[in-house]
Amino acid sequence: MDLSSLRKDLEAGLPILIYDFDGREEETDMVFYGGAISWKSIYTLRKEAGGLICYVTSNKEAKIIGLNLLTEELSKHPTYNLLVKKPKYGDYPAFSLWVNHIDTKTGISDYDRYVTIRELHKIVSLSKVNPEEAKKMFYLNFTAPGHVPILIARDIRQRKGHTELSITLLEKLGLERSAVIAEMLDEKVSMSKEKAKKIAENLGFQFIEGKEIIKEVLL
Repeated sequence: MDLSSLRKDLEAGLPILIYDFDGREEETDMVFYGGAISWKSIYTLRKEAGGLICYVTSNKEAKIIGLNLLTEELSKHPTYNLLVKKPKYGDYPAFSLWVNHIDTKTGISDYDRYVTIRELHKIVSLSKVNPEEAKKMFYLNFTAPGHVPILIARDIRQRKGHTELSITLLEKLGLERSAVIAEMLDEKVSMSKEKAKKIAENLGFQFIEGKEIIKEVLL
């Protein structure tokens, strides 16, 4: 895995494709760096990936902003707690709030989702230098529910989903913990690893596997 090449592509606004693991979800996600997206990035995720377009950050930034995992909040509800169950792949989901930025119209267009994600990235960046201001700006400038789900990465040693793999890779590359991801889908089912590899080759995108990221973390 060429870290310098991966960083160069991500900073240039190109996505990378990350396959998780055999025996887990066995899915490939298209991943953009949150600090280098445009509305065309959202269009690419929608057209070439097709899965749910999510914004991803780490537990560190989430705690500064005051975000919790949705499973934690639902577990406290007298009725909704009955919905909290582990998926077949074994880990509780990484979902937190779904938001729109206040400058969006309906929130769902490629441009609107780009604006929401761009502004979320600014909040994450601000949280490193001025945590209180970052939290204040988040609650002032975003509405919920919205059209951009926020995913919170746990530690890669606790959960090894695409949320954690994306954030762990960005940390290794020295980039902000800020990503935009979507699953790659095929007709009826998730896209196979082999087909995702071919698409990566045809489009000039890099393809890596979760085991490669884990290997880098353990070095």
